[in-house]
Amino acid sequence: MTQREFIVRKTPFVFLKRVAYITFFFAVLPLVAVLWIDLRTEYAASPLATAVPSFSLFILLILGLLQFLIVVISFATWYFPTYLVNRDVVMYRPGLISPDRRLVETPQITGVDTRQGALARRFDYGSLVLSAAGDSVTIKDIHSPGEVAQTLLSLAASDSAPSMLQRLPARELIAQGENNQAEFKASLLWDYRREAVNKDLYEPVMKNIAAFMNTAGGALLIGVSDDGQVLGIERDYAGLPKKNVDGWENAFNMAFNQMIGAEMHHNVELEFEEIDGAVVCVALVQPSQIPCYLNFKGKEEFYIRTGNSSQPLSVSKATRYIQTRFTV
Repeated sequence: MTQREFIVRKTPFVFLKRVAYITFFFAVLPLVAVLWIDLRTEYAASPLATAVPSFSLFILLILGLLQFLIVVISFATWYFPTYLVNRDVVMYRPGLISPDRRLVETPQITGVDTRQGALARRFDYGSLVLSAAGDSVTIKDIHSPGEVAQTLLSLAASDSAPSMLQRLPARELIAQGENNQAEFKASLLWDYRREAVNKDLYEPVMKNIAAFMNTAGGALLIGVSDDGQVLGIERDYAGLPKKNVDGWENAFNMAFNQMIGAEMHHNVELEFEEIDGAVVCVALVQPSQIPCYLNFKGKEEFYIRTGNSSQPLSVSKATRYIQTRFTV
């Protein structure tokens, strides 16, 4: 994949917020000036009284000049600072005469969390918290943080080696809980609510595998509940002609080939571990070099990993994501 980079700017709401502060400031400034300084006396005693014969005009000129300067400075401090993002680094560029600052190496990014309030969600802006090498970096007040998060994760995964997280023993993965590179599923086809076989449960399993392939890879633990309780895959055997691990793996492979495609199977490796007498399957998923789609009941969808969940992208967002993540 060729190196791609893009520029992230702060949302225009940052500038509007500063303008609101300025408006408030200049609404209060005249009152403060009158209370603390006898401006008329100072004006009359200064040479400015000759150049500007009207005190009211003098005040208007001073306030207008100050407001103009502050608006210009506010605009410059909003417009010029940017974030440069590419496969190698995330860099903050303050603009003007300030030096650039490296925030984090892109391949070291292991997670991206989006933070938005109600107003920010309404107008599609917010902040990102990048997790990398045990530390975190915050990118504040940017436009479309969700799309930026998706692209950052795709760049981090583009040439990444297999995640160390994926190679941890199942017990350690369970202890860490679900995250951007670990997901738990209670079963492959046994419905614990209905206490019966339900082949529709193939879909959430394959959905998460597709999302891992389209993002940074990960580990899907099957036979573990959302809260980390080890259930095992043995209940799935009720729906299999061959009631053992081999039969279970055959069922998994058949579902994978039908819903994702046999040509993508090289990205997935199955390991089986016994925990407290129950067998757990750990599906180790590597990031794919080509887009991975999920086909289920005649519908094709494109999923990516965001935080600790797998989300579908609309056609337009998937197109933009694929252009960045999979461009060769």
